[in-house]
Amino acid sequence: MSLSAWKLDYTYSSKNCRTADSNFNPPGFYSTAATVQHSAEADRSADQHEHLARKRVWDTAMGPAKSLPMNMFMMYMAGGGVSIFPIMMVGMMVFRPLKALFAVNSTFKPLESPATGSMFIHKLIFCLGNLGAIGLAIYKVHTMGLLPNTPSDWLEFIPQPGRAQYSIIDEVFI
Repeated sequence: MSLSAWKLDYTYSSKNCRTADSNFNPPGFYSTAATVQHSAEADRSADQHEHLARKRVWDTAMGPAKSLPMNMFMMYMAGGGVSIFPIMMVGMMVFRPLKALFAVNSTFKPLESPATGSMFIHKLIFCLGNLGAIGLAIYKVHTMGLLPNTPSDWLEFIPQPGRAQYSIIDEVFI
């Protein structure tokens, strides 16, 4: 006998149903209480779904901020020397948050629902976390000495002053 021959139809109610005869029901079972309990469970599951939707939006918004300590440790472990590994690490540290900043709406698009409401605050926190990661990358470039922020870095662009005075040395007799 195949499983396709077995099927249950819960919408059909008849007099031959076991719930119609109270002799077959366990003690304390009432069919009206079962429907009330079922509706309470449905309300609870709807509330739980809304709670999970809001929690998922907050987890997405806080993701960049939660990754900042790990990124700080990675930047520390990369070292302060100017070599290919730290430069690649800093490059990715700038590129990933920039890419995320340009895709904020598409990141939150699957999470939009009536349960989550307006996500302006979530998007703002997401952007601030990514800006913090970019700030960390800029700080790392500064500590590596690659950020031109001192006047001596710009000496090439300062015009040389003209001579204000000339001196001529005559022959000295000894």
